[in-house]
Amino acid sequence: MPEHARRRRRRSARPADAEVTFDFVEPVVFALLSIGVIAGGAAVVLLNRITAAALLMAFTFLCMAGMFVLLGAETIAAFQVLIYVGAITVLILYGVMFTKFSDRPRALFFQRQTPIAAVFVAAVAIPVALFSFSFTGAPPRPGGGDLPALATSVFTDFAFPFEVASVLLLAAMVGAIVLTRRDDPEEAAMRRRR
Repeated sequence: MPEHARRRRRRSARPADAEVTFDFVEPVVFALLSIGVIAGGAAVVLLNRITAAALLMAFTFLCMAGMFVLLGAETIAAFQVLIYVGAITVLILYGVMFTKFSDRPRALFFQRQTPIAAVFVAAVAIPVALFSFSFTGAPPRPGGGDLPALATSVFTDFAFPFEVASVLLLAAMVGAIVLTRRDDPEEAAMRRRR
């Protein structure tokens, strides 16, 4: 019997109701996103270069948006990308660009606390990780449809905190502008001499 006839016979020997499932994709994507969140968050804390830390923070926010997509909250994922990846990261990068760099050596207090912080994180993370394995999974909800519930919650139940948060963000923006526009006394004295 020729080879192509054998292949065709093998294909037809497969049962008609046997489907190929991709149940493994979601756990693999979740594992990749989890590794991205943990590695990005650790790199943000451990790196000395602030611009690289800010970009890795944006990567961490993107991985968190992917987690929201896996949970079926696409609207929250879109807000995560627009607000945190777009606005907050750009704000931090502008803050880094406009911050004056001085040659004075500064010993940061938190950089000397790494061993103590590692012990504290391990003491908290290990019990939380063990406790998280005790949960049984609920049946998955269908994706989408989170926008009406979110809008109703934000604009009825949490309208006042939502407005307070917007006023606080406005005050922070005005404060950031005032801080970046503040003159250094040495620069002001040099301008007066001219």
